[in-house]
Amino acid sequence: MIPMKPFKPLKPTLRAAALAALLGLALTACGDSGGGTAFGPEDRDVKVTAGEAFSLTVPANPSFNQAWYLMDPAPDTSVLKYRGERRDTDGSPLDGGADGTQSFDFTARAKGRTTVRLLYCPTSTCHGPTEGTPYPTPTPTTTAGTSDPTAAPSPAPSASLSPYPTAAGAPGARAAFYVFSVTVR
Repeated sequence: MIPMKPFKPLKPTLRAAALAALLGLALTACGDSGGGTAFGPEDRDVKVTAGEAFSLTVPANPSFNQAWYLMDPAPDTSVLKYRGERRDTDGSPLDGGADGTQSFDFTARAKGRTTVRLLYCPTSTCHGPTEGTPYPTPTPTTTAGTSDPTAAPSPAPSASLSPYPTAAGAPGARAAFYVFSVTVR
């Protein structure tokens, strides 16, 4: 019988760790993420080619009720096909580690230009179209100078259809619209 040496686990080398990381990246890239090229909130001027799949991928933390919504007016359907939305989180919401992303997937159909409007709602500051109106409803008031309760109500002077600004920077603590201009070449 040949004597056997005791088994010693191999120590990972830097080269082996790099190879494993590259292999993991390659396998991830081969998988169907559904989005194709990803553009973020800093990419407001998106240029793609006809037939290209792409996504608008934005930071989201569902454990803090952060959400993004695709808003009207919808992108021109002759230019873009909307393929749906995905949410990817890191960790479990149970341990507070649910940082992640929310992606809106599109396919460029034909040459043209259109806009995509996303509403960012941090910490339940608003809701999207599937949860009722995303805008606060103006509170009607009675007509100035009358005490007639049957008088037609008028909206408050500060009432606006869109109380949310169009954001110019990164997502912050306030709700805002993120407008992406998409050009299909």
